Amino acid sequence: MKLIKKGAAGLLLALGTLCFVAAAYAPFNHSINREERVSEAIACLFFGLPITGAGGWLVWSLHQQGRKEVQQRLQTVFHQLLKLDQGKITVIQFALEAQLTAEVAKQYLDEKAKEFSATFNVSEDGEIYYCFHTGKFFE
Repeated sequence: MKLIKKGAAGLLLALGTLCFVAAAYAPFNHSINREERVSEAIACLFFGLPITGAGGWLVWSLHQQGRKEVQQRLQTVFHQLLKLDQGKITVIQFALEAQLTAEVAKQYLDEKAKEFSATFNVSEDGEIYYCFHTGKFFE
């Protein structure tokens, strides 16, 4: 379905662009009279705007769908790691599991730590653990 949406978006944007190019060319087409040039330019704009708008809307919806899928994947990984280590997660552990850079993983975990009032512990080797108080959820 996503491939069909991408193809449709590309086609609509290409057709819209052609309409805009034709609208820009119409005033310079001296093989027809002035009134026909104006009518042609207006017609091309009239058809080009909604076609391009529809293509843009499809691109935007695909972008939003992709962001939603990424957030769902990160949330799934986050929950799996919470269960695995009874609420303790490190940045490197989350980054490796979610296939993120350390910076993005830290940012995500910081947001979750604020959301769930997590605490931080430092291991003997200096590694920082995010401690999410899971209570009886994982016992």
